[in-house]
Amino acid sequence: MYYVVHSFKMVDSELMATMPDERERDTRGQYAEETTDEDILTTIRESEFPAVTARWVADTLGIERPSAHRRLEKLHEDGEVKRGKLSPRVVIWWIPNE
Repeated sequence: MYYVVHSFKMVDSELMATMPDERERDTRGQYAEETTDEDILTTIRESEFPAVTARWVADTLGIERPSAHRRLEKLHEDGEVKRGKLSPRVVIWWIPNE
């Protein structure tokens, strides 16, 4: 396997190669979201479970759990999903009856 080296930088007195990041950035220079709200809603709708966790959404869509949680919170604020706490650390999410 071959890698294209983007640049080099010093880390703890060692020269380290950095790889190019192919992700797109938005107008503020932040990485652009690749997963849409509709992707998240479709994933929940097509789940075999009546409710899901942020971890399940993250694993299914290949995104980080904090990102999934933040996006689910926004969908909750917008009335797209409901949420419930099974315990202090376990939150489940579902789409209300349409």
